[in-house]
Amino acid sequence: MACIKIDDKLQKSQQLSDFFTFLLLENRLSIPRLGLTKILLAKARPGLDSDVTSNAIISRFSEFGIPNGPLENGQPNVMELFTKGLIEEIYDSIHNEMRVDVAVDPGIVVNSTGANSGGPVPSVGSNPLPAEATGIPS
Repeated sequence: MACIKIDDKLQKSQQLSDFFTFLLLENRLSIPRLGLTKILLAKARPGLDSDVTSNAIISRFSEFGIPNGPLENGQPNVMELFTKGLIEEIYDSIHNEMRVDVAVDPGIVVNSTGANSGGPVPSVGSNPLPAEATGIPS
């Protein structure tokens, strides 16, 4: 038996839980969805390059107070080496381990219109096999 009685007015765990859930759901950054045109143009992208990304990060070192280039006494800059190695490993993992699954369902209805000497001929068909697609992970 407790020495101090539990006051029901202080039992607020559900309200606190609801509040934190609200904060988590309402303060999320929403990334806009890519439009169909941008997805179709994805084949024109150059692809990921670890050297380009590493150099972009290293060029921003001064913003964070990290020295660029060789250190005093000609010592190599281990932060630059670390950055290059880290980005190479991340990109290697993306290139070799990442998977994007995209499927186009068989049986998608295909509508077309043709013509002959009798006039326009509408036709309806379906795609019997899955088709190739381009996907973008997001």
